[in-house]
Amino acid sequence: MSKKKNKTTEITCPYYEHSLTKELADILHQRQDDRFPKFEAFRYLMEKQALAHIETAGKATSSFLVTITQLSLDWKWHRHTVTAFLEDLKKLGVLTIEKSREGFTIAFNNLSIPSVI
Repeated sequence: MSKKKNKTTEITCPYYEHSLTKELADILHQRQDDRFPKFEAFRYLMEKQALAHIETAGKATSSFLVTITQLSLDWKWHRHTVTAFLEDLKKLGVLTIEKSREGFTIAFNNLSIPSVI
């Protein structure tokens, strides 16, 4: 939306996407309190995926294990909020989640990790 002389004009925005590099994430990084914003939580998950990728020697199916309890402690979020956030990302097709006794196995869909990190 834009305002022009007290008139609100609706701007129609086409669909767009942009890749998020680590450098861009560093620039956009903001923390105002202990609680993680959703952007930081998403970045946290991407970094866990990148580490899992390195640890599994770059296997295409590299994934990582998390628990809702651990994420809620790390992010300072309620467990319900963590679960809802992960479900939203799953619905968008950003990541795949499989539940197990140990927690949740998460793998990003279409996350490119350069061979040199």
